Amino acid sequence: MRAAAVFGAVLTGARSTASSTQRCNVFSVTTQTIRWASSKRGGSSSRYLQRQKSDVYVKQRSRPLGSKRSPPDHLEDDDLGISSGFVARSAFKLLQLDDRYKFLRPGRVIVDLGAAPGGWSQAIVERTRSRSARGTGKENNHGSAMPVFALDLLPVVDMDGVTSIQGDFLDGTTQERLRKLVADAALGNSSDKEQGDETKTRGFVDVVVSDMMANTTGNPIVDTEASLELCRAAAGFAFRTLRQDTHPTLNTERKSLVALASKSSVLVMKYFMSHEADVFRKQVLERHFRFVKAEKMDASRKESREQFWICIGYKGLPPS
Repeated sequence: MRAAAVFGAVLTGARSTASSTQRCNVFSVTTQTIRWASSKRGGSSSRYLQRQKSDVYVKQRSRPLGSKRSPPDHLEDDDLGISSGFVARSAFKLLQLDDRYKFLRPGRVIVDLGAAPGGWSQAIVERTRSRSARGTGKENNHGSAMPVFALDLLPVVDMDGVTSIQGDFLDGTTQERLRKLVADAALGNSSDKEQGDETKTRGFVDVVVSDMMANTTGNPIVDTEASLELCRAAAGFAFRTLRQDTHPTLNTERKSLVALASKSSVLVMKYFMSHEADVFRKQVLERHFRFVKAEKMDASRKESREQFWICIGYKGLPPS
């Protein structure tokens, strides 16, 4: 979900696992000391607990799997893919975005970046399986269900239908491991296998979603740059792996966009609103995709600066 130590490690120049372990150990000792020193909760802790208690998405996420659910507002009432028991509240953000564009389809090759603890991957699996069971959306040219390919610096919860890699996405070798894993699975039994070396190295992923976010510092300049650094990395990976769109024209009416998103390549990225983000959208994303829009999800907290770009119809990299 978050790239917890990713950007912080870039700033300090130390990406070692040992450093992360040391920070965790220090935090544990400090927390224990505070717990013994005071029996009262601070004001910020009380506000946090109260917010969690009244949050409809936290309540829904916490319900056991298989329980009969009453979904939060703005979610598809008839969708079997929104049961309950998600490992992260953020799952509802992705589901709400998919409610609008319906890009999570059975048989698609989907990569989940910043996946830990696994809420988005879990939501993808449940949504695609529910649509497959109801015959909503047909399998693509892979001919069978594909796992969700998830990556994070932190561990992703083991779950059926998800293949995960743990590593630093800003490390080129980690990206190559992920690319090769997805390519081998996507092209192994696909008609793409006979389309030449170019297709084997590019154009085999249908959807890339990124919930990556660096730790916030409270400094808007630093936080904005950290967010954009991860967006640049996610976009770069998408440019090297997404299928090139074959639709010659684009109708921006809602029904047409839904139809396009269900068949074309899609990139979803979380980011912090800023002038720099607007520039990145205009100079990079709109250059490479037929349709780009910023969406604020109902499941996002009102005070949060986070939004999500949905980019539909990858044009392909320009000739060098």
